[in-house]
Amino acid sequence: MQQYVYANEGRVLLREATEDDISKIYEMYQDTTPKLWWKDEDLSEFHAELIKEVNGRMFVAVLDDAVIGYAELILPESTDEYVYLVRLEIHDDFRRRKFGIELVRYTAIIMKGLGYEGYITWPNTDKSKGLYKKVGLKEIREEPQLSVNIVAQRETVEVEKVGELTISERPEDLNVVVGCPWAMDYTWLKSFKAGQKELLNYVGPYVHQVKVDDFEVVVLFNGRSVYIYAQEELPAQIVEQLLAYASNLALDNDVEQLHINIEESIWSEIDLSDMWEIEKEEERLEMKMDFDR
Repeated sequence: MQQYVYANEGRVLLREATEDDISKIYEMYQDTTPKLWWKDEDLSEFHAELIKEVNGRMFVAVLDDAVIGYAELILPESTDEYVYLVRLEIHDDFRRRKFGIELVRYTAIIMKGLGYEGYITWPNTDKSKGLYKKVGLKEIREEPQLSVNIVAQRETVEVEKVGELTISERPEDLNVVVGCPWAMDYTWLKSFKAGQKELLNYVGPYVHQVKVDDFEVVVLFNGRSVYIYAQEELPAQIVEQLLAYASNLALDNDVEQLHINIEESIWSEIDLSDMWEIEKEEERLEMKMDFDR
């Protein structure tokens, strides 16, 4: 399925990206501000292969054979779940001309046609919220997103390491307690493959099966972020112990900064001021749209 959008600059084609588009997406980023996976061509190719491997799909807006917009989605295995829009970017020269709205609407129509439950994303609260509202996504909740500097280890952490997991041992029955709650396959595979190549400050990853009180938990640290997985809801004090464990692990591997996504109900109940200095704290907005199926 392809779609055209008409603008003063000409006819813009919306379609799924092909392998030939990877270099064009890379070129789009070089015209603006190169970000993470699009800082060089090798990273771009690595990232595109990763998205493909985790059942992701990439879509582009094309004007005169140049990519001016790009959307990246992760599709869950079950259509009873929500498609996760990981990234939406429009070339700086073409922003505020509705290309972002049209690209999101176009991908949502395709995902609905595939039978998925709905569409979910974490937009920039200040810059992108209005765009998604115009397409039909609704604000669900805001949760803290932190950049922290680890200034000290905590000597007493009551967490017992039970074992370590490999790339092929992702637990299927656990929920995300800390970290991005969607596209678990993507997080898992990205952590291992980028860590093995030491790309973009990824290391390891270190994936520990641990036990704290009567809870069995998985802690993943990949050099940039911490993810905590558990079968059940964890008390805030248990999460604090697990974050302290992960922070100690980070310092043991010469990593002094972490990105943390955490629920407000947990964050408000814990105290890691003996270990962390908060460099940046902002709200990450969850927006969602249900499809009529």
